[in-house]
Amino acid sequence: MNAIAHKQKQSQRGQSLVEVALFFPIFIILLAGLVEVSQLLITQNRVSSAARAGARFASNGGEDVGILNVVLNTVTQTLDMDENVWDVWVIRGAVDENGTGIIDWEFTHEYGISNTVRSTSIDPIDIQARILAELQQDENKVTDVALAQNLKFVATYVIHDVESILGLDALPQYGGVMSREALSVMRITAEGNAVTNGCDAFPIAVHKGIRSVTPPGTGTAFDYPNANDFTYPGSNRPTYQEFFNNVPDQDLPSAQPGYVYKIYNGSGQGNFGWLTWNQALPSNANTLTDSLNWPGNSTDYNDYNIGGNTGPIDGWNDPDPVYIPLGYIEPGDVTDQSLHEGDFVAGDNGISNSINVRNALNEHIDLERTLRVIVWDTATANGNNAVYHIDPLQGFAVFRLIGYNLSQNWILAEFVRWDDSCGQVAAGN
Repeated sequence: MNAIAHKQKQSQRGQSLVEVALFFPIFIILLAGLVEVSQLLITQNRVSSAARAGARFASNGGEDVGILNVVLNTVTQTLDMDENVWDVWVIRGAVDENGTGIIDWEFTHEYGISNTVRSTSIDPIDIQARILAELQQDENKVTDVALAQNLKFVATYVIHDVESILGLDALPQYGGVMSREALSVMRITAEGNAVTNGCDAFPIAVHKGIRSVTPPGTGTAFDYPNANDFTYPGSNRPTYQEFFNNVPDQDLPSAQPGYVYKIYNGSGQGNFGWLTWNQALPSNANTLTDSLNWPGNSTDYNDYNIGGNTGPIDGWNDPDPVYIPLGYIEPGDVTDQSLHEGDFVAGDNGISNSINVRNALNEHIDLERTLRVIVWDTATANGNNAVYHIDPLQGFAVFRLIGYNLSQNWILAEFVRWDDSCGQVAAGN
């Protein structure tokens, strides 16, 4: 009798093990599915928030590059920033007098390489219809075409691909599920005046007295460098003859597209300076690298738990708790967090010739990026205490970095254009 009972117990135990073996993989799949759904919901919320932040910035007069910065800064610490998994468009337009059709339409691809799943099936006509439908609704979602009559609008359309825990992104039929999108639309209710929003910029300030390069061997302080003078590019170094639009020995106020400038680091006449966006940030190579990395962080006011002395910026976000952001705060006026002509910017005297700084510069050169930089007219002190004054007449310019030799303290940059799309102030201010 005991033997029979023992065999029954063994049989029951074996059956239980089989049941567990069958159930456990199912449980794991269910658990992974729950995590997958949660990840999608959280990601959708973040993508929607980023699109909304960008559209809000655009409605206040922000330009396209600044809009992109706002979108990316919103998710920098929470989502993968690889351009392979993002596509961002800035949309500008107007509605006709009947409120039933879009008459002006700009659909500008600002970020990404059209590698996202949804990017292959984008239909601008469908996006126009979605925008028009939203503009025709009031706060209670009641449609009235009169609400959209003669409206100008801005919008951001954002796509972000999520890596699937279950590998669903590898299956074509599920790829769309793992590709999140958000469209945010804002009305432009008033025409702008001479005042524009503050600029976002890269942490380089060039003096308005810099002069365009002269041919190699001319004997001036701004001769074009010889090939062996470049640290980077390491090969295929650009020659003076390539810049046929350059006119030698011209100051910056006279600059035309294609003029080239060899600029030495310093806080004196004809120099350039590295910048730190607020005086509470450590003045070192890491801070400089973070600010040089694309797309920049001069408008990033998130809390990253940066340690240090908040004294120089106490009160910048009253009444909220004080923390150190990455973005711009004017020295001596913590209430000013927008870069405008006539403002002051702190210098960064960290070790600029670090591998990370060089890598950031190399990427800008390799991708031929255009960078908005600050033009200064006067500077006080030097080193960690340097403060640059943004020229009140021509305070922002766009350059393309060509090469550098940081051990000799110079960069070589091509002038692209003046930039008055942001940072302007009212006359007399």
